[in-house]
Amino acid sequence: MKKLLVALLALLLLAGCASCPECEACEVVEPAKTVADLPAPRDTSKSYSDKDGNSIACALDDYSLDCSTINSSNLTDYLGIEGVVYIDARDFGDFAKKHLRNFECIPYFAVVFDAEANGADKPQLFHGSVTEPVATYEESLDILHDLIPEDKVVFLMCQSGGRIKAFMTLLDSLGYDMSKIYNVGGMAQYGEYEGIYVAEDLVVTATYAFNGLTVK
Repeated sequence: MKKLLVALLALLLLAGCASCPECEACEVVEPAKTVADLPAPRDTSKSYSDKDGNSIACALDDYSLDCSTINSSNLTDYLGIEGVVYIDARDFGDFAKKHLRNFECIPYFAVVFDAEANGADKPQLFHGSVTEPVATYEESLDILHDLIPEDKVVFLMCQSGGRIKAFMTLLDSLGYDMSKIYNVGGMAQYGEYEGIYVAEDLVVTATYAFNGLTVK
């Protein structure tokens, strides 16, 4: 008798789905993506033209947006994934006016790197060059690891994507695992994306400083 009731219930559910194909109970829910579903950060089958018109083949250590596997065409497929850190590298004033809701602001130019950083009027964590960075403070690398965890996948964006190429070169020089770090482009390419927060009339003046650190 119990088996018969179960069978009848199953038939009723199927009939309900057939008569109401749009009802929520009948919808097929796509499973949430995980880190394992991510493509490799760079597509080495791609190529692009430089400013002189020369064809450049993408390589694993080419961090330009042209070689990225995730960009404005498919980023929406990879938002909200547990284990991914989403970072906007623009200054806070630009971020506050317009940004993707999934992203947090860690300003590259104002906080992370300036070639002339000295810990005083230029407080950035690193100076020198992105290929041979020099820590401004004894604590610089520890702070960077707090801001950008080494054990997480990282999506980086800015205004156009060019800033992120320098950012990623810096991270590579500092020993990060670059198979976990993606250049996903810039806000300039996401004008129509529905996940954008816009406050065009907002004016923000930000002052950046590190207190209590030991200047080298």
